[in-house]
Amino acid sequence: MTDFDTVLRNGRLVDGTGSPWFDGDIAIRDGRIAAIGTVSGTGATELDAEGHVVAPGFIDIHTHSDYTLPANRAAHSKVRQGVTLEIVGNCGTSAAPRHGLAAEDVDEGFAYRGVGDVVDTSQWETMGEYLNHLDDPEAGGVSLNVGSLVGHENVRIPVLGYEDREPTADELEEMKALLDEALSDGAVGLSTGLIYTPGAFAETEELVELASVVAEHDKLYATHMRSEGDDIFAALEEAIEIGDRAGVPVQVSHHKAVGRDNWGKVRYTLRRMERAREDGVEIQCEQYPYTASSTSLVARLPTWAREGGTEATLERLTDTETQAEIREALESNTDSWDDILITNVRTPELEHVQGKTVGELAERADESRTPAQIVVDLLIEDRCRPRHIHFSMSEQDVEEVMAHDLTMIGSDGNSLRPAGPLGDGVPHPRSYGTFPRVLGHYVREESVISLETAVYKMTGQPAARLGLEDRGVLKRGMWADITVFDPDTVSQGGSFVDPAVYPDGIPHVLVNGEFVVRDGEHTDARPGVALR
Repeated sequence: MTDFDTVLRNGRLVDGTGSPWFDGDIAIRDGRIAAIGTVSGTGATELDAEGHVVAPGFIDIHTHSDYTLPANRAAHSKVRQGVTLEIVGNCGTSAAPRHGLAAEDVDEGFAYRGVGDVVDTSQWETMGEYLNHLDDPEAGGVSLNVGSLVGHENVRIPVLGYEDREPTADELEEMKALLDEALSDGAVGLSTGLIYTPGAFAETEELVELASVVAEHDKLYATHMRSEGDDIFAALEEAIEIGDRAGVPVQVSHHKAVGRDNWGKVRYTLRRMERAREDGVEIQCEQYPYTASSTSLVARLPTWAREGGTEATLERLTDTETQAEIREALESNTDSWDDILITNVRTPELEHVQGKTVGELAERADESRTPAQIVVDLLIEDRCRPRHIHFSMSEQDVEEVMAHDLTMIGSDGNSLRPAGPLGDGVPHPRSYGTFPRVLGHYVREESVISLETAVYKMTGQPAARLGLEDRGVLKRGMWADITVFDPDTVSQGGSFVDPAVYPDGIPHVLVNGEFVVRDGEHTDARPGVALR
């Protein structure tokens, strides 16, 4: 008779606390770590991890997989890179709650990602119902653990729609009640996307009031700030003010400085966060390890052009005079059209533009079609759904942010797979390669951070940030979320040209004690749970 379900032997244990690695074994029983160090008992499954690092499963603290997991419950691109927990609902939008007009917005989010005809969103309305839907075995379960933030837009749109105005006192109370319900259902906090509409219409006072509800629940406020470019300093001050006045922990999403004129500003922003912490504001950040961002192409339009939602935006784009103003704004906020790569469209006739920069498209177009006109035309023809990658950051900034004590790692990506609708287009490689890129490029090749520090930024640090007391470190009694990787070969598999490639050097991943990746292949196990 065996003593344990699984024993991983002879591994180099990096425990997620930042402490130096040590050689040892890990035994698992009933989904949890039952013994660590030298294990004398036997396991029903024995695995020799010699030459490999055994680490806690990676926690992706910033993702948008709430819109892809219902269509890809095996979470292929995430578990294959060692992720065992995703925090979804970032940047101001979440798959739940779906009250009022927010239901249309959520449904558009699924359509935008190409799975609108695959996912039946009528299965949930509240955050609690969405979380239940994810880990319901009858619905298919899920291969990794999931926690969700509440999107600010999900509580604003049901009350104010897409209007650019402040809420009345009664409307603000209604928004706070919707947020309170979602947090009570188990959401881990509130997220804002203050460059997107209608989130951009919110004044600081509104955000302080909502963040105060988050503080009452002892949860997190995560923010895609109003600016990551020219106005980054003012945007950070607002985030700090919200944290200070509401008494809430602040997470600065995917911290970076966008645009050549702003490179180097992260030295100030990181120091400013240090000072804020000295003053009692619990602020931290995360980043993805790339010099290019990715989001909707419509986000490049000025805020005023996006008021009222998609139909109102399309009306402005097709109005001759207003379109001219929009083109002028596009030209003024773009350093180089060769830095704008079109990645995904939803209109089949436009698929030829995927994988091409706006500069390339302009070179092949009639001389009368400027790059700005090409962007406008794409938005009109694809109904504001195109996505793009923007090469806009400095490698030196990426390394400086990564090395800072306040920074953890988050992909800002989605759980994808190369086949089916989620394999369409040219996605940002971060959805497939964020964590192995850190370990392979920034740890092994460039020595920007140590192995132990990197693992801590992916495990123990985000677990502590989320208040998870039973995940994120290798310790007896913890849930056995474990990633086994080869420190000599682990690396991102794909590139910006060919992103949908699984990484190398991650042969085994366990979620709640069960193998979801074994010998480099997905087992199709679904042991994940929705964390509440």
